[in-house]
Amino acid sequence: MIKSRNKWVPYLFLLPGVLLFLAIGIYSVGFSIMLSFYNWSGIDFSTARFEGLANFRQFLLGDDPIVTRNFYNAVLHNLVIAVSQVVVVVPIALVLAFVLQNTKAASWYRTIYFLPMIASGVAIFYVWKGLFEPTGAFNSLFLWLGLDFLAVPGGMLGSSSTSLLGIILTSIWGGLPGTLILYYAGLTSIDPTLYEAASVDGAKKSTMIMKITWPLLKPITLIAVIQMVNGAFQAFENVFIMTGGGPAGSSEVIGTLVYRTAFLNNDYGLASAIGWVSFLITGVIAIFSIRSFQADI
Repeated sequence: MIKSRNKWVPYLFLLPGVLLFLAIGIYSVGFSIMLSFYNWSGIDFSTARFEGLANFRQFLLGDDPIVTRNFYNAVLHNLVIAVSQVVVVVPIALVLAFVLQNTKAASWYRTIYFLPMIASGVAIFYVWKGLFEPTGAFNSLFLWLGLDFLAVPGGMLGSSSTSLLGIILTSIWGGLPGTLILYYAGLTSIDPTLYEAASVDGAKKSTMIMKITWPLLKPITLIAVIQMVNGAFQAFENVFIMTGGGPAGSSEVIGTLVYRTAFLNNDYGLASAIGWVSFLITGVIAIFSIRSFQADI
């Protein structure tokens, strides 16, 4: 037992980490909020001008039509990525989790499905970029199968009509392992006696899934949906590497828009304002998801 006079010693060991968090984390957040109300080129803060809500009006209310169009396009793309991930990843992960639970070589298959999570994201996205090239694996496969109409001459990422599809495919591929592991953990935590009792009562397999499995997995689904929405609105690495937001903004997301506004256009105030609005949008969607699921749980 720790003596009373030494009870503060453990907290002293935590002090460096807490100070580092306050110095870097809290300060950065506070500075970013303040910056969203300023016009600053990022060179010398003494040249920054306070402009109130001008940055927010610029992209939210159409004061700058080009920035406004780019912002709403980016939000739409983030939403499309989020919805596609939820609609596609959740059912696939759920089915694969069921398969894994009833497979003898489950540990081997878990390793295969988990590999995308431990691989270097930068390296993987360069591989995907190569697969989508005009002479890459996808076009070559379509041509070999005689499905010429599916082959994109400039590559999937080089066309404004298919570039976002390429980003969505990589997002789905990247989001599947984490969701699968969540569902698998949820399935293995369900008490087997519930199924045994239902079996004694003559319940069919489909009834057990709908009346026992799915209700107990709803909290897992809520976590998975929030993770995917949050991940979709934080998308940057894959888009930056594979398309840079192009061509012609067809795959632009908020992350690349903030990067381009801050580091290429040198408008750090506007970039901060866009980032904080993105944060609020993600928070609203997360709260809506929690309330929707809580109504059924």
